[in-house]
Amino acid sequence: MTSSNAQLSLPLIDPTRCTGCGVCVQLCPTNAVAICAQQALIVRPQACSYCDLCETYCPTAAISRPFTIVFAPES
Repeated sequence: MTSSNAQLSLPLIDPTRCTGCGVCVQLCPTNAVAICAQQALIVRPQACSYCDLCETYCPTAAISRPFTIVFAPES
């Protein structure tokens, strides 16, 4: 994945579900997530490695990672 694609496909954080507990911040291996005004935010989008830790361990399921399905060309 190129860096421009990574920026287009950042994890989405639902502000109505996020409680600002900080689990995602503690688990993020690249420090791309921070708590600002009691809400999780992707503060360093270029650092996000699109791993599954924030989505998997969010206790309120506030974080999701969108995927784009690309079909291989016919041979």
